[in-house]
Amino acid sequence: MSYEIKLEALEFHAFHGVHDYEQQAGNTFLLDLCVRFPLSRLPLEDSIDKAPDYSILYQIAADEMKISSKLLETVALSIHKKIWKNYPDAIHVRVSIHKLNPPIGAPCKASSVVIQSEESF
Repeated sequence: MSYEIKLEALEFHAFHGVHDYEQQAGNTFLLDLCVRFPLSRLPLEDSIDKAPDYSILYQIAADEMKISSKLLETVALSIHKKIWKNYPDAIHVRVSIHKLNPPIGAPCKASSVVIQSEESF
């Protein structure tokens, strides 16, 4: 048995992309995080002291989104690794990054990269 913490549609203006203009002007990105913990990690008292802190997950994402990268895969993997480092008792981590209106030469709401695993790597 397990339980999950999710942060959905975190919005960032960041400078990720292969093209120079993406690195200069930036784009809007949405980020979804899901971290699964064993049920034994579920806080039995109404106190943040024993619960995973959502703000730490947000800060990990925010810090990594500030670092310009050509590939979304690079950003997602870095966030993924840092979540595992901060929460070694997690049993599953999923990171999804969505680039809104990607420059692919056709109408497209978003391109996405998803990295998920049941163990750190």
